[in-house]
Amino acid sequence: MTVIVPADGVETARAVRACMGIDGPVYMRIGRGFEPPFHDSEDYDFEIGRARTVHDGTDIAVITCGIGVLQAVEAARSLLELDGLSVRVINMHTIKPIDREAILDAVTSTRRILTVEEHNTIGGLGDAVGNVIAESGKGCAFSKLGLNDEYSLVGYPEDLYAHYKLDADGIMATVRELLQVEFEEDEDWEDEV
Repeated sequence: MTVIVPADGVETARAVRACMGIDGPVYMRIGRGFEPPFHDSEDYDFEIGRARTVHDGTDIAVITCGIGVLQAVEAARSLLELDGLSVRVINMHTIKPIDREAILDAVTSTRRILTVEEHNTIGGLGDAVGNVIAESGKGCAFSKLGLNDEYSLVGYPEDLYAHYKLDADGIMATVRELLQVEFEEDEDWEDEV
């Protein structure tokens, strides 16, 4: 089954058209429709299974989908301005098949990965990214930001995003925490693959 989580209505339209060529079931998780759009137009490349880097950076990579894309880019811009941090944001709109190449490039170039998703932290984007990293044998500082495995609250979207730290402020705080995590510096991974 193909699993897609578009960032906004524009990307949803692109994804629906792309899904028409898929032989097999597709699951598409979309927001409530209250979220501000991330894309200005449909004039960009959308390919199922191919992530898009929407903000360049070298200190840490935030791999996200859905409503997290806009929030992560806003966080990246603020972190650059306030802290001088260079944050890469990757729109992983396709969870299955996942873009292994984009994940491994982020691991080797930033060594710090944060996943952000409006989904349970078990069985979603974070686990898919974590599996790719574990199978590669490459080490990095890694954290998942999403909904805890508990009964969810009910409320206005912006209040819920703030509560679960899925807004720009929550992402910024989590990035700052993850930057404090130490990892083993090893540039020669060839023997571990």
